[in-house]
Amino acid sequence: MVAMNDFLFPAWPDRLQSVDVVQARFVLEFLTPCQVRPADFLGIGRNLRVAARQLPGLRDGDGARNRDALFQPALSDDPVARRKFQKPAPGFVVTIPVDQEKTFDVGDHLELPVLFLGSGIPLMLDFLRSLIQLGRQGLVAGEGCFDVSEVHGRESDETEDLVWRQTDPLEALPCAVRPLSWLLQKQRITRGLTITYLTPTRLLVDGKPLRQPRFAQVFPFMLRRVTSMLYAHGGIEVLDDPAELFALVRALDVPDAQLSWNDWRPLPGRQELMVGGFVGRMNISGQGLEELYWVLAVASLFGIGKGASYGAGRFVLSQ
Repeated sequence: MVAMNDFLFPAWPDRLQSVDVVQARFVLEFLTPCQVRPADFLGIGRNLRVAARQLPGLRDGDGARNRDALFQPALSDDPVARRKFQKPAPGFVVTIPVDQEKTFDVGDHLELPVLFLGSGIPLMLDFLRSLIQLGRQGLVAGEGCFDVSEVHGRESDETEDLVWRQTDPLEALPCAVRPLSWLLQKQRITRGLTITYLTPTRLLVDGKPLRQPRFAQVFPFMLRRVTSMLYAHGGIEVLDDPAELFALVRALDVPDAQLSWNDWRPLPGRQELMVGGFVGRMNISGQGLEELYWVLAVASLFGIGKGASYGAGRFVLSQ
């Protein structure tokens, strides 16, 4: 790619144009008080599935199939794809809306940002129904009952539209649908990038978590997450051969990372054992960044590692 002064122009795969996304923000209004920790959102997936099974429209037949497609997508029928891609994750990504323990009182609001991808977009209404049902049961261990008071959708000019109110019928969410490339509008990058891991990132190799990984160890997880999500929910194979990308990664200049381990929740049923992941920063630079950047940018939208669909493994890029 052409470099001008200290800037590089990223190489965006054309196939990203064919993948749609919706950015939505669900506003929760608390009816009973609750203490909320960031780690509580790792369990929201199971709680949403339980809530969905209690809804008459999602118990049987097409409703049950939609529920499964939303929360537990089926494996591909293609045996080659099964070998190439990860087990499909949900077609949405929740951003954890709190960064520390916080107490919510009656009438307080909590905003839950969610990115819906491709085949996950038509299931937004089922997500809303499940979230409403979860509000009747409580956000955390039966506490923190809430109403979903509003849903906002992001528009192309960085503004948001109010697309649903609690008084509106549960029929449709008219959110603006945009190509994934719309979220990747940065036209140029500098020769060096900083990757900041905001929420614990849990990457397992041979069943053991990486505690102080090198970027070369993290990048394959980014690539698998991106390619698997794009295949499962966008219907595209965006990359034919990853060998060239791995060669570029090996050639990067990567100083020592500033990472630390964060234990953020007990292992279910084993209160004495904690589950966590690494947080912190990595600085990377080198000639291959313009070719690799699209993987990093898309992975920053999806998160990586265990629990990424519900806010774990979230990172941002800065220059």
